[in-house]
Amino acid sequence: MRITFDQHVAVSPDAAVAAYGNPAFYEGRPTRDNISVVEVVGREDSGDRILIQVRFTFTGSVSSAVRAVVDPAKMSWITRTEVLLDERRTAWQVLPDHYPDRLTSSGGYRFLPGTAGSDSATIAVEGDLKVHVPIVGRSVERVIVSGLRKYISAEVASLPDVPSG
Repeated sequence: MRITFDQHVAVSPDAAVAAYGNPAFYEGRPTRDNISVVEVVGREDSGDRILIQVRFTFTGSVSSAVRAVVDPAKMSWITRTEVLLDERRTAWQVLPDHYPDRLTSSGGYRFLPGTAGSDSATIAVEGDLKVHVPIVGRSVERVIVSGLRKYISAEVASLPDVPSG
């Protein structure tokens, strides 16, 4: 299932893309839409390229159909994000801690100049998510994509609050 939307934010594109490589952007983040940040697993900085890996977990309840194919206690994953500062974009991949054969997801963000001057950006979010489970896969995809859209929108909206560095 395709994920696409644009989100506007009151920070420059350079500040917005830099935040995604900053551990402070993730640490201490409140649970949103049943998704919690567990920890920043790793970070590599080579100047114009940052690789950051963050572990997340799903904390909400799931339907009995979902429980039939996955253990809710094992709904955690690492999002591996390559932040390309000079190109003002990221590329991310979801790496499930459990059940890697049942979910694949990847995509990226582009950080474009906003319409409200130099201290604004439009973040274009694009990605794909696929649940590899017969019968219920498509309906589970719709639920996950709906939740991700809300989560990412709130994440992007928090950019003006990110400390620099």
